[in-house]
Amino acid sequence: MPLDVLKTEIRNFLDNRKVLVLCTCSNNIPRATPMDFYTEKESFNIYVGPAPGRKVKNIEENPNVSIGIYTPMSEGKIQGMQITATGKDRLIFLKEGDEEFKKTQKIVHGRRKLLLKIIPEKIELLDYDFIKDGYSRLQVLEF
Repeated sequence: MPLDVLKTEIRNFLDNRKVLVLCTCSNNIPRATPMDFYTEKESFNIYVGPAPGRKVKNIEENPNVSIGIYTPMSEGKIQGMQITATGKDRLIFLKEGDEEFKKTQKIVHGRRKLLLKIIPEKIELLDYDFIKDGYSRLQVLEF
């Protein structure tokens, strides 16, 4: 699939979803947390407002996350997205006083005390409808 088409497909998928599952891990114990999410319009960066707790501690200890977003089967489609982000330069906690926090508050609905900016390094988009257009059902965008 051409890069510009893939980016448009990814943008449309993200713009039409509101919930992701954020997967973290600590001491080989995985944790999957459903969360509302928001994206920047000029990038694929994702923002969530995590309450302080185990997922935040997991990320601080092990800055490797996986995100799952999907279309419910009740909609009659097989579609899903997997996002990978690793490292503290891609998982950035923002709080009051941080330079980017005020700008980010305008993206995220509701007032938050803590925000997590996730900068994807890989986005995998699975859509069986791609086959109809002659493309592989799995498309990958790496940054």
